[in-house]
Amino acid sequence: MPIVLLCAAGLAAPNAAAAPLSCADVGGAFVAHGTDGRGDCEPADPRHKCHIPPDQQDAFDPTGNYVAGFTMSPPFPGGSLSFPEMVPGMIKGASNADCWKLPPS
Repeated sequence: MPIVLLCAAGLAAPNAAAAPLSCADVGGAFVAHGTDGRGDCEPADPRHKCHIPPDQQDAFDPTGNYVAGFTMSPPFPGGSLSFPEMVPGMIKGASNADCWKLPPS
């Protein structure tokens, strides 16, 4: 049985894993919620448009592209952003993209 190799121009080999990103890498600050120290990464930018409450986000951005924060793993101050490979695209497509900064590439 012949072996067929399929090649496509412009396709790169998949990365083993995206480099970890800190909250500071995207212009964020860790914000604890509750009493056990767990939290997430929210914009460090103090402008109101960067901190729209969840129940007002749909009115602020009917497209649903508002990025209020990023989850962290582990969810503590020293953690990294979860799913770092998705973060640049989420920031680029966010209605509040100017509240964040693109991570180093």
